[in-house]
Amino acid sequence: MKQHEMVSDNEPYTMKVSSPILTDTARMARFVGHLGLLTFLALSILMAHERVLLTDSAAQLFELIQRGTFVIYDHRYTMAVTQLLPLLGIKLGLPLPFLVILYSSAAPLLAYLVFLLLAYRWHNTRSALLLLLPLLCLRHTFFHAISETYSLLIYATLLHALLQRQSHTPLHYVALALCIVACVFVHPIGMFFVFFLLGYHLVDRSLRPTPRLVIGAAVLIATAIVKLQLPSGHDSSYMPTLADIIYRLAHPNEIQILHGLTSSPISFCALALYATALTGHFCKRRWLLLAWGIVFNAGFFLLSAVIYYADNSSIAFERTWLPLVFFAGVPLTSFHWPAPARRFPLTTLPAIALLAGLLVTDIKIVRLGRDYRERLDALQTLVDHGRRNGHRKLVTPLQEFRPRHAVDSWATAFETLILSSLHSPDSSVTLYLEEQEPFRTDNSDYQVLDAYLAVPWNRLWNYNTLNPRYFRLPGQPYVAIDAAGSDNRL
Repeated sequence: MKQHEMVSDNEPYTMKVSSPILTDTARMARFVGHLGLLTFLALSILMAHERVLLTDSAAQLFELIQRGTFVIYDHRYTMAVTQLLPLLGIKLGLPLPFLVILYSSAAPLLAYLVFLLLAYRWHNTRSALLLLLPLLCLRHTFFHAISETYSLLIYATLLHALLQRQSHTPLHYVALALCIVACVFVHPIGMFFVFFLLGYHLVDRSLRPTPRLVIGAAVLIATAIVKLQLPSGHDSSYMPTLADIIYRLAHPNEIQILHGLTSSPISFCALALYATALTGHFCKRRWLLLAWGIVFNAGFFLLSAVIYYADNSSIAFERTWLPLVFFAGVPLTSFHWPAPARRFPLTTLPAIALLAGLLVTDIKIVRLGRDYRERLDALQTLVDHGRRNGHRKLVTPLQEFRPRHAVDSWATAFETLILSSLHSPDSSVTLYLEEQEPFRTDNSDYQVLDAYLAVPWNRLWNYNTLNPRYFRLPGQPYVAIDAAGSDNRL
């Protein structure tokens, strides 16, 4: 009797074989994976400007070009993984447009490589499908090219597959430990991902710990202690006090992510996947897994609601729901994907549903791309206006810019510098959004000939420090313009 890749739904879902023999289900799953992830990669290349020339992504690409080495913030050392390609391009002296494409495609390419590893090397197509499910709820996060949440989903999928493998080699345990460290350091919520996976695998084995679970728990505890001891201004700014937690729980109507709970397709999709996973546990009478899924997911959602209490941005909304899709996807891809190839309808319907969902996501992303493209076009108009009039260092009041444009950014000086330099370093133009009020055209910073105004908390740079291979600004004062482009020489 042939052994297949899929494990019986009546058994714990640890992979018991690594057989290259495939069922029709596995072949179809591979096809869906290729199509979904390659489409995601293609969109990241086609919309590279929209993804990279936005806030953190633009700032980090600028820093990469300036430093010529990895740029690590808040001890998130896994940032180096997605910075490897653009940094290599900088070392090779590739043109700026290629650097933008490399940076934009780094995370989608990493996801595809992990998919190939799981589906072909480890013959674990089920876990590989976990890389696709979060794409169903990806909208504005797609345009955050360096999203830690998406990178975390990739590392967590790899960790899930490592916990399933029947390997006891030292290399396997090293890989397991490194993957846990990567999850914790990519973002603080990575600790909850690891905790969920360890707990899920423990419960699935009727609370009988295995060496990999014990080692994994020890690595998680040690890594979490180290992570929490490290100073992090950005992460700590989100941590509420006890008084904040009490107030926020007492005023749920003010919690921003709850406002879209009943109106957003993203929340509907996540809740549908979650309900399907719980239904599967119930039908198979896996009561401990059912309890674990309810308690953990409810706790995680409550934690997200409290932490992102006042954040009404679309990315913050998706930051809550994308992890819940992953938590629902673990049981869905473990034993709810129909295994027998003879059941044609049951085998193909999940694949068709997944493809349809991914198609909807792609359409939504393309439509959203128009908004982000319009934003870049508006910046390009201001840049072109300044260049035509011989002004390549521009400044405008933030309060005047904000009502005219959908997205203002603390990194506009970086965004416009990169955008204007895509054609040639000699075409560099920068626009700085001034936050200080009242706006004064006689600000002494504007009249420093070799000044480059960068970010509000570190305003004054010397333009001579810019990498001349990619950026060249003239020695001239800043020119004040309004958001429509009218200028006034200082």
